[in-house]
Amino acid sequence: MSRPTVSAVFAAYNATWCIARAIDSLLEGTVVPDEIIVCDDGSTDGMPEYIEGKYGDRVQVLRLPHRNAAAARRDGLAIAKGDWLAFIDADDWWAPEKLERQLTFLEKHPQVRWLSTDGDYVAEEGVVKESWLGDYFQPVRERAGDLFEPLVHRCFPLLSSMIVEREAYHAVGGIDPTIVYSHDYDLWLRLAARHPGGLMTDKLVHYWFHAAALSRNFDARHRDNLVIMERVAAGAYRAEPELRALGAVRAAGLAYDVGIAAIRAGKYGEGRAFLARARDAGPARRRAIATFGSLVPAPLMKPLMQMSWLKQLVLRERPTAPVLKGGGGA
Repeated sequence: MSRPTVSAVFAAYNATWCIARAIDSLLEGTVVPDEIIVCDDGSTDGMPEYIEGKYGDRVQVLRLPHRNAAAARRDGLAIAKGDWLAFIDADDWWAPEKLERQLTFLEKHPQVRWLSTDGDYVAEEGVVKESWLGDYFQPVRERAGDLFEPLVHRCFPLLSSMIVEREAYHAVGGIDPTIVYSHDYDLWLRLAARHPGGLMTDKLVHYWFHAAALSRNFDARHRDNLVIMERVAAGAYRAEPELRALGAVRAAGLAYDVGIAAIRAGKYGEGRAFLARARDAGPARRRAIATFGSLVPAPLMKPLMQMSWLKQLVLRERPTAPVLKGGGGA
């Protein structure tokens, strides 16, 4: 029986400096994607011409106006023809056996409709962290089945490791381009709400790590994640009360985080509005701080935040997502 076909889809902007490493890793794999599509998000560094000159018809370049990665990736996935859609960012790259091992896993778990793997963090000086999934699970173990609940807790799939059945991708509506920075998280939740997923412990992706990437758009991602968790709380993905309650707790934590960040930036009215969204769920002390902060008149915010004891109390209540113990499908 012939194997399923795979389309690998990039969204890339001004990535001439790194994209050859990524494309080469696909072409040098033990299983090579049947189709490689680079969605050029209006690059100004000559990337489309560079790719076409280096790879010819082995790589399709989709030239698009500059918008954002969500919109560009959506356009590429819309035309991809493979049975499975493989996601990859331009600054990451695959291990040679990546697709081969994933297709073997899918053969053993035919119910699975989306699948991610582990990977390492790599910087200029080499490997800086051995396991992506180690930040999310203890212990890290293989999973297959209903992964929606652990996914509400943490966005654990490494985007460049993900492959998704094309029919399942289109059935859930594809990427929502209105969620710019966390479009992947929203998509994974919609997939997990309806379809069994899989998680492999194999380290099959090298995730390019640099400090600027961690801090860039951090606030925007938090705001996107807040929208997503409010959707979870409203039952937009799944209707079970316990899952909606979990979404509400996470939404409150994100609202608190965004609110405090806004206040620290001097955006007192905006900060108060976000704290008001953090009052109804989560730990009691954090709810009390959020309630107090949402009611304090804006002119008093600056002198209050200059009190070291209050600043320490407020910042101590900023939420951190837990490392998950057990859980998930087996």
